[in-house]
Amino acid sequence: MATVEDRLKLALDHHEAGRLAEAELLYGRVVAVAPDHVQALYLWGMAAHERGDDQVALARLERAHYLAPDIPAIALLLATVRQGQGQPDAAEALYRHVLQRESGHAQAADALATLQERRAAALLEQGHATDALPLYEQAAAARRGAGLVPSPETWNSLGACLLAGGRTAEAISAFQAAVAADPRYGEALSNLGGALKAAKRLDEAAASYRQALALFPRIPELHTNLGTVLSELQRPAEALAAYEEAVRLNPAFVGGWLNVGMGRRAMDDLHGAVDAYHRALALDSTFHRAWTALGAALYDLGRLEDAAQAAEKALALKPDAVEANWNLALVSLLLGRYAKGWPLYEWRRHSRTTPLRTFDRPDWDGGPFPGRTLLVHIEQGLGDMLMAARYLPLVAARGGRLLVETPPELAALFQGLAHPGRLELAPTDQPLPAFDLQCPVMSLPGLFQAGLAPIPNKLPYLSLDGLPGEDHRRARWRDRLRGAMADPGALKVALVWAGNPNFTGDRWRSPRLPAFAPVLRVPGTHVFSIQMGDGRRDLADADLPAAFTDLAPDIKDFADTAAILAEVDLLISSCTAPVHLAGALGRPVWVILPQIPDWRWGMGRTDSDWYPSARLYRQEARGDWRPIMARVAADLARRVADTAIEAP
Repeated sequence: MATVEDRLKLALDHHEAGRLAEAELLYGRVVAVAPDHVQALYLWGMAAHERGDDQVALARLERAHYLAPDIPAIALLLATVRQGQGQPDAAEALYRHVLQRESGHAQAADALATLQERRAAALLEQGHATDALPLYEQAAAARRGAGLVPSPETWNSLGACLLAGGRTAEAISAFQAAVAADPRYGEALSNLGGALKAAKRLDEAAASYRQALALFPRIPELHTNLGTVLSELQRPAEALAAYEEAVRLNPAFVGGWLNVGMGRRAMDDLHGAVDAYHRALALDSTFHRAWTALGAALYDLGRLEDAAQAAEKALALKPDAVEANWNLALVSLLLGRYAKGWPLYEWRRHSRTTPLRTFDRPDWDGGPFPGRTLLVHIEQGLGDMLMAARYLPLVAARGGRLLVETPPELAALFQGLAHPGRLELAPTDQPLPAFDLQCPVMSLPGLFQAGLAPIPNKLPYLSLDGLPGEDHRRARWRDRLRGAMADPGALKVALVWAGNPNFTGDRWRSPRLPAFAPVLRVPGTHVFSIQMGDGRRDLADADLPAAFTDLAPDIKDFADTAAILAEVDLLISSCTAPVHLAGALGRPVWVILPQIPDWRWGMGRTDSDWYPSARLYRQEARGDWRPIMARVAADLARRVADTAIEAP
């Protein structure tokens, strides 16, 4: 008569030969005789699982595991069955049960990691990177704990979650691990490029994208990603080439055409940019970003009505699009449509590139604020602060106490506005005093409805007269100018030729010193440079006339500049802070403007509602300063002649 072990051996032979029905019959007979025979229960459950009946397998394996909880093979097969029946939590518990008893069990660690990766991948696909991250971390830790190497896919997905969570340095390490495990893993190379770009390690990002492209040269998105990095590296020609290759590979790549437009605009090909944006919109007329970009290019071309229409179409698709609202604000203000422009101008508060500071205090609405303190804080440039200073006494008249945030460069100049308890200066190099309300300084024109109501332009609205030490300052600069002049009767001309290079579009608004050559050579003038900052590098190799003096090294603040402007006959400047200072002081200033100027200068006029002492010179063609400089030189020569006639 056959023993239990004989039957078990025969069943196992059938099982190994693939005769599952015979094996299962014999396993059942063994269990009938020996109900607690662990091996038979385990193999009986395995046979049922292999023929696809997990419900039957489950009962047999549960009994085996109950009898022998420390045998890993039983627990692992039971976990596999549980997982197949849609019970991942039960499966996870079994994997962890094995690892608690044998921490380095490779099969359990790998199975647990795979389970966690599947859960994490589902969450990541749904956009829940934060929830997916700990699961990927657990998966990697489980494999490493068993001496296994996490898969490249695990490292890549872990990197994606880390990057989404702002843990850029760790994301870079994860992507690098993925690439080290599989140097041909194109997705990881691309993701590594994105993480390096986020960390501003741009040269490395470009190298990673190029490595990916060497493997997969026909993926348009890789070319686009490379282009965005090259653009940030200030290599616009290479960036454009990458963008154009992307749309060559896929002419229906809507986002690719948007990038081509941006690349062409960066290369000053505005008509080509407009064409690219139209190509994007022909593919998808609901692509609001393309409408926004089209409006910006049309603005640069001077097609202002078309620019406004493009911005309106973008906003019809996405009313809260920050850039489109901002673009429509600028074109509206430039065209003098103040009722539309001022509310839209407040969208600058939400800019991604230059966001305004936020305070935990309410915005001032322009109404009276008795018994409260209002902070007017600096935001954009010093020129804006000088321009808006005309409103500060009007604001103070509605208070309360007004605090004016004041940078050191303007501190002495703004002292004349101060009135203790009513209008006080809050230096930017000191902690802010307590306040109840706040207002960005360039919100003041809108709150006072500039252009709809008369713009306060009683001059001067800034002055150093009567302030302690200012007579001495004025005398010192008067002597300095006189001492520099070989011809005491020469017309004294202050000159500024460049603004802040970090300002968007500065290369179009700043002629730079060489462009002023005709102006510098006008007989009967002595030119005094008050150029500060980046523009001073133009002096290094400049061919300057004898009647040229550089005052800038001795200028400490805007009070010095104001004293100089009080002594010269005229300031000639591109759109810079000294223009606003001269205007605020009521001193003569000729403003050299690009074809499409900043909104405050409007279009077509030679005068300004903001500054009655200003004369505006407008560029006729984008980037061509020669005609405008010829006009300035001719007018300056006439001014010299008129001065000579008027002289006694």
